[in-house]
Amino acid sequence: MGLDVLEAIRTRRSTRSYDSARRLPASILEALQEAVLHSPSGSNAQESHFVIVQEPGQIRRVKRFAQGISGNPAAMVALCTNQREALEKGGIDTAETLRFINLGIAAAYILLTAQSLGVSSCPVRSFHAKAVQQVLGLPEDIVPELLITLGYADKPPRPKTSKPSREVVSYDRYGKEHL
Repeated sequence: MGLDVLEAIRTRRSTRSYDSARRLPASILEALQEAVLHSPSGSNAQESHFVIVQEPGQIRRVKRFAQGISGNPAAMVALCTNQREALEKGGIDTAETLRFINLGIAAAYILLTAQSLGVSSCPVRSFHAKAVQQVLGLPEDIVPELLITLGYADKPPRPKTSKPSREVVSYDRYGKEHL
């Protein structure tokens, strides 16, 4: 049984060091696919494409061009935008802005689904997009925007530190602290 959503939010941390001996079972990859398929998209453009990479050799090839990936993840998801579909289905707003919001929502779904199933993760933006596009065999119009590494942590993540809520959340107008 997975974690409650709020518990997954409270406990999720980025993991950069994975137990390289442990692979992800098919049931985890299927759950991640399910999360992606149920992620909303603005204007229902559905311009995103996701490549789940699980083959160790392919992970190594992607890592060569992704300096932001640490450790040896068991899998990763490349979150991509189909630029042609973004423009055709959602117009200029989707092509320029909304696609990033859509991918952000999908990324949150992936991160929280993984956490709820006991799988650690780390979003990575530091990579050479053109090289990763070629390694993954993506057509010219489909561009990788974010990578999420996945696996079982080999050590506990650092504790989370957060600003006090009054510095982050206001009610009804900026600076008002209470409901």
